[in-house]
Amino acid sequence: MELGVLLYCSVTATPAFPSEKPQPNPTYNAIYNLPTIENSTERGRLEFQHTALRIALGSLYAGHDYVKARLAPKKEGTQPRILDVGTGSGIWAESMAREFPHAQVLGVDLTLITPDANTPPNCRFGYLDANDGFTSSLGDNFDVIHMRSVAVGIRDQVRLIRDVARVLKPGGVFLWAGGNMQLYNENYEPLPIVEEGQEGWCAMQAIFYNSRQASLKQGRNAGDVNAFKPLLEDSNYFKYRGQEDAFCPIGTWKEDTPKTAWKQVGELFALNLGRLLPSHGSILVQSGKDKGTIDRWLATAKEEIEACNPKAQSLFRHLWAVRNEAEWTPSAAEAAEAVSNHVIGAATKARRAMEPTQASRPVN
Repeated sequence: MELGVLLYCSVTATPAFPSEKPQPNPTYNAIYNLPTIENSTERGRLEFQHTALRIALGSLYAGHDYVKARLAPKKEGTQPRILDVGTGSGIWAESMAREFPHAQVLGVDLTLITPDANTPPNCRFGYLDANDGFTSSLGDNFDVIHMRSVAVGIRDQVRLIRDVARVLKPGGVFLWAGGNMQLYNENYEPLPIVEEGQEGWCAMQAIFYNSRQASLKQGRNAGDVNAFKPLLEDSNYFKYRGQEDAFCPIGTWKEDTPKTAWKQVGELFALNLGRLLPSHGSILVQSGKDKGTIDRWLATAKEEIEACNPKAQSLFRHLWAVRNEAEWTPSAAEAAEAVSNHVIGAATKARRAMEPTQASRPVN
């Protein structure tokens, strides 16, 4: 496998969606601590989150004008292609396939999704661990690449941006979205980071804060939405174009406006967090918290969500950037890795060629 990655499409491969030989399909990597969509509770949570963000944004995606222009139907030639990295339940990929029926959409994740009767014919799914790089079988001609809530499972964000640049066409649009592990009050002010028992302490905030501290100890800056934009701006391959923040209420305390049904957003986000926070238990163990503390915090967080006390909001930041004309070149580390994988692959192929075939093996 080139660059240690496997892409396996769940339907017959076509030139638009190359596939490789199916291999065992892992459902996690070493640093992704949340459940996968094989867990029905997690699948439902991701769909709650998706619907809430779609209502809050008023669209499936930010950078609306850039995306619309890039995905406009073509009179001739290959139609646009969309890649959804960390597709989760596949709901965003399927929704985009319906909005752009002329486009080809590929959703990839740690768990391979099986299409059903509701999956549009122009939407397919495959396996990919983005930490291993993007396999060449993906091709290099996507028009839009989207990723949402993947930072918690990514080891090297700089490499991720380079991988995106390698498979995105010049002029293509990169959409990134992530939630902040910092909650905000009704006035959009950060909730305080204080010790349990002190004024202003919030169990939801304590869980997020300590989870982020655990990721920092692992050398990752997961859950900080301010960290990704500078990486995009510093990239030689992208022109940063814009940002849109969605403050999603947790619970139904925020009044609707003519533009946005905030009560529905709040109800969905309460369901989202109600299922997400218990998944942080293993992360809190890594931060050094004992089981008694974790159980108490989770029980208190459940009460906070149900009572809308405090009136809290979760920030989801959406960024978009456009691929420039710079030719992609591998870094020294990437080139060395490619050579190593080629040597290993050649050695494996040679060894297999020397093994006797079933027909040539002596019969005892």
